[in-house]
Amino acid sequence: MARPQRQPRIIRARLVHRDGEVQDIVIRNVSEIGLGASARGPAPVRGEHVTVVLPGEQEATGIVRWYGGHTFGMQLDHPLDLEALGRALQRQAHVAQVSGEWKVETRHRVTTPMSDPSRIRRV
Repeated sequence: MARPQRQPRIIRARLVHRDGEVQDIVIRNVSEIGLGASARGPAPVRGEHVTVVLPGEQEATGIVRWYGGHTFGMQLDHPLDLEALGRALQRQAHVAQVSGEWKVETRHRVTTPMSDPSRIRRV
C-alpha cells in the first residue's frame, strides 16, 4: 500500500513525551497517518510513543519512526482529521488578524534612513 501524500505545512504545535515533558515543535508536513516535524530541542527518538497537540486542541498520538538532530517523523495511531485541522488553522489565522497579533512589532520593522538629496552624488 502506498503512503498517502503528505501536505507541506508550517504548523506550531506541542509535543508531549511519555514522561509528561512538553516541547514546542513546528510541523513541516502532515497526512492522515503521519507527520514530519522539527523540535526546538533534541527530537524524540525512534520507537518513542508521543502525543502532538495541534491547533484546536486536536491530539494525535503515534510512534516516532525516524529522527535526526532536531527533526523527526511519526506514524499516527489513528487517522488525523485534516478538515478539522484546516478549520482550526483558519480560526487561528482569523483571530490573529482581527486582534492584530500578526502585525510586525516596531522593533522588527526595517526602516530606510532618509537621505538629503542635496548631498547625493551621481556616479
